[in-house]
Amino acid sequence: MIEYYEKKIQQLNTLIEITSIINSTLDPVLIRKKVIEAATELLNSEAGSLLLVDRSTEELFFEVAIGAKGEKLKTIKLKKGFGIAGWVVEHGEPVISNDVTSDTRFFKGVDEISGFKTKNMVCVPVKTKERIIGALEVINSNQGSFEFDDMVILYAFANQVAIAIENVQLYQESLTDGLTGLYHHKYFELRLKEETARSKRYKYPLTLALIDIDFFKKVNDTCGHLAGDMVLRGLAKILKDSTRFIDIVARYGGEEFAVILPYVSYEGALDIGERLRKTIEDTSFEGIKITISIGIGYSDGENMDFDYKELIKFSDRALYNAKNNGRNRVEILVLQ
Repeated sequence: MIEYYEKKIQQLNTLIEITSIINSTLDPVLIRKKVIEAATELLNSEAGSLLLVDRSTEELFFEVAIGAKGEKLKTIKLKKGFGIAGWVVEHGEPVISNDVTSDTRFFKGVDEISGFKTKNMVCVPVKTKERIIGALEVINSNQGSFEFDDMVILYAFANQVAIAIENVQLYQESLTDGLTGLYHHKYFELRLKEETARSKRYKYPLTLALIDIDFFKKVNDTCGHLAGDMVLRGLAKILKDSTRFIDIVARYGGEEFAVILPYVSYEGALDIGERLRKTIEDTSFEGIKITISIGIGYSDGENMDFDYKELIKFSDRALYNAKNNGRNRVEILVLQ
């Protein structure tokens, strides 16, 4: 009995500590990381994951997962009602399943893709005031099985997670361009200034790519501004999908975009630029074909004298060269 109460006190202390952390930050990376670490620690389990609902498709995707094979889950999407997590999201009710093999709601495909072996799990909905935004699941208890109290404490934690995620989403919306969903120019400059200072301090390479749609005026004049907006949204999605989570993608202004790429080599920067250029060239936006010109400013992190404005100047000059040399090409300039 004493061990039971000691366990509950430890869980409550952990819950209070992590709730304080996630509600005091607007950093989405930190929140996601801490949420799963805390959930698995709270329930003394082998693995855990946070699944969120993609509002455009109503599918569940693995936003973050820890444990063996966790990275392989990033490719999996589940429809509402499918799998235990899908059932939880659809019904808004928590689930304890101490033998998933006998649970008809369990979807074996996740284990087959990841190579992980799920034995038991607790899964609870992540709910805001207005809707269910996802599910939090903890997998394979190190004590053999989950108890009802485990579900209660995870459910309480999920409520705090929902508040933290909603706060981040509201904050992110205040920083983004309404048409494309990318960061706006003011936030871009703030982040570039921060990344430049960090690059100089820790001596890591920093790349800034400025991207311009070639002859975009022709799209608006020929197809109309609604079509032009559709192209801008489509290009923004490709840029976002083609870059890493740590990269900063912004709408620079009009038909220009900017991408800040930390920790990328000179060759890597050129490769990323060329892949983006080729992807756009090969993409049809509902029958509309476009090309882009890319100007890259690159610092290897060893130059201690440059500032973020100089990186913008070099990227802008490289973009001018790309346009002047025929467009639909990538040019790069290195800060000396």
